Amino acid sequence: MREYETVYIASPQLTDQQVGQINTKLKGIIERYDGRLFYAKSMGKKNLAYRIRKQTKGIYFCLDYAAAGQCVNELERNMMLDENVLRFMTVVKAEKVDVDARAAEIEARGEAVHAAEEEKEGHAPVV
Repeated sequence: MREYETVYIASPQLTDQQVGQINTKLKGIIERYDGRLFYAKSMGKKNLAYRIRKQTKGIYFCLDYAAAGQCVNELERNMMLDENVLRFMTVVKAEKVDVDARAAEIEARGEAVHAAEEEKEGHAPVV
C-alpha cells in the first residue's frame, strides 16, 4: 500500500454538518477499498489566491491515508462530481507504508487526538 495525502477545498458557504458529510463519504470510500485513514484535519477557512467558481474563500481539509491506487481514483472522481468541492490535490507521501506502524506514529505525535478534540470543540466533524 502507498501513503497518500489529499487536500481539498470546500465551498465557504457549507455548514459544519455538510462538510462532515463530505468527510464521511470520503472515509467510506477509503474503507471500501481496504484503505486506512490516519487523520483528517481541518485547516480552517482561508482566502484563496485566486477566484475559484466565483469564490474568494474556501474551507481547507487534509486527509492522510494508506490505500491502493484505485482508491485514489475513486476519491478524486467523487470530489470532481461534488459541486461543493472547489479544488483537490493528491500526492504520494510514501511508496510502501507499514499501516500499523504509521498509525502508531501518528497517535504518538498526537495528531489523531488533535482531530478528535477539534470535533468536540464544535468545528467541522473530522473523520
